[in-house]
Amino acid sequence: MAINIILASHGLFAQEALKSAEMIIGLPQKNIAVLSVTKGKTYEESLDEIQTKLKALNEKNAETLVLVDIFGGTPANVSTYLTLTNENVLVYSGLNMPVLLELCLSNPENLAEAKKIIERAYPQALVNITEKAKEGEKQNGNQMDSY
Repeated sequence: MAINIILASHGLFAQEALKSAEMIIGLPQKNIAVLSVTKGKTYEESLDEIQTKLKALNEKNAETLVLVDIFGGTPANVSTYLTLTNENVLVYSGLNMPVLLELCLSNPENLAEAKKIIERAYPQALVNITEKAKEGEKQNGNQMDSY
C-alpha cells in the first residue's frame, strides 16, 4: 500500500496543484489530502484540520508525507507539529508540480522511498529554459523541440 500525502499551502495553491496533477495524470489521487490556509484561518484551526486529515488518512496507511509550500509559514508550522508528535510523518517544503507528479506516478510504498524520490526530483525540477532553448537553437538551428 502506498503512503499518504498531505499537500499544505497558503491559499488554494495545494488544492489547485492536486487538481493539475490529476488532470495531467488522468486519474484521481485517492491517498492525497489538502490543507489550504486561507485568509482568516487561524493556526489553531489549521492545526485541527491537518490533524483530522492525518487521522482519516491513517485509517488506510500509517505513513504520511507532508509537502508544504514554504518553510516557516503556517502550513509548515502545523506540519512541523505533526512530524514532532507522530512517528511516521515526513515533512518537506517547496511543494511544486514536478515533485508532486513524480510522487503520484511513482506511488512510493514507504517514507524512505518517498524521501529518495523527492531528493532526486527537486534538483531536476529547476531548469533554465531560456539557456536550454538557446543551446538547442545553436546546435539545431531553429528547432525548439530538440530537447
